[in-house]
Amino acid sequence: MDNRLKSISEVVAKASDLFSIKFDKVATLMGIMDKTLRNQGMNADAITLECISQKKKIVVLIHDDKPDVVEVALGNKQGHIYSSTEYGINELSVAVIVEIMETNFISQ
Repeated sequence: MDNRLKSISEVVAKASDLFSIKFDKVATLMGIMDKTLRNQGMNADAITLECISQKKKIVVLIHDDKPDVVEVALGNKQGHIYSSTEYGINELSVAVIVEIMETNFISQ
C-alpha cells in the first residue's frame, strides 16, 4: 500500500469509527481497493464506505495523475454514481468524511 493511500485510509477509518459511535444503529463497512481498479485498467486506488441498510456507498478515489486531489463519489451498492466532488488532500479531514457520511447515510 502506498503512503498516500495509507494516510487517506487512516483518515477515512477514523471518520468511520466516529460515525459508528455517533450512529451506533447504522451499520457501515469500509473497504480498500488497492489492486481492483488497477486490474481493470484504471490508475487509481479507492476506499469505500457502505451503509448496508441504506444500500448506499461513498467511494474515495485516489487517482495517480492527481496527486494533490481526491474524488469523493456518492452512489449505491450496485455501483451507480449520483455525484462526485473533488477535495484537496489537505481539505480531506476526519470531520469532512463524517459530514459526508452523515449527509449521505443519515439525511434523507
